[in-house]
Amino acid sequence: MCVHGFPTSSIDYFALSRELHSEFDIFLLDFPGYGLSEKPQAPFVYSLYDDARLLVHAITQVWKLGRYTMLTHDRGTSVGIIALTMLAAGDLPAEVILTNANIYLPLSNLTVFQTALLDPTTGRSTASATTPEMLAAGLGASTFMPRRTLADPEIAALAKCFAHNHGIQVLPDAIQYLNERAADETNWLEALSRNEVNTSVVWGLHDNVAPLRVPNFIWAAYLKDKPGRNRYWIVPTADHYLQCDAPHQLAQIVRLTVSGEQIPLQTLDARPDGAVLVDQTAGSGPPG
Repeated sequence: MCVHGFPTSSIDYFALSRELHSEFDIFLLDFPGYGLSEKPQAPFVYSLYDDARLLVHAITQVWKLGRYTMLTHDRGTSVGIIALTMLAAGDLPAEVILTNANIYLPLSNLTVFQTALLDPTTGRSTASATTPEMLAAGLGASTFMPRRTLADPEIAALAKCFAHNHGIQVLPDAIQYLNERAADETNWLEALSRNEVNTSVVWGLHDNVAPLRVPNFIWAAYLKDKPGRNRYWIVPTADHYLQCDAPHQLAQIVRLTVSGEQIPLQTLDARPDGAVLVDQTAGSGPPG
């Protein structure tokens, strides 16, 4: 199952799904405010905790998953980590794969656009001055590798998702999750450091929003010595949206993660764009 981030949606996993659909059942959802879901305006309050509860409900009551892998990205990584604290032991994933995300804000680089949306004095006016096409083109030009324009079908699809149900209008409300993250991110990471679920960090090297210093710190401080089998990967040809930039490489990592086999520290394959396994620790992992 795959968990999307801000300000996009489950469409981010289109290319990865094409790589893996013949081998795995893939479960996706769009949280409220994103993609093809409803996008309620104030006084509705967008919350990471509410989305984590929604994710837990989907896992346990809708999809009724048994053994599964959770793959998260961006805002969805915070949602996924919170969900791990809410899931009963028998409902936990066998593995969690955390990809590019600002999960430790002191080391992150918020963009000017994010900062303006977050500020109550400028958020509404910033959203009013932004069109779906502008937002999609801006993401394509700054967070994808290689850089992309609206002529790219993937970027054009983002614009359509932003336009659906007037999604741009709710961005100043939806982005307030960053305040929740600032307040509680250390608690979430400490909880993850005690969790026995096998945990892999997979990072696009060229990310300037969540630069490499973020996973370096998270790995050293919270994940390297946690229970379970834990791995830290870098994808050298990817930016923030590594599932779009390098779906082949990410799919290879998913397969290896699910297989549970031990592998040496090395480039995943002989190709120049192969993912690099930077570090790994081997523990007993979760029971069953």
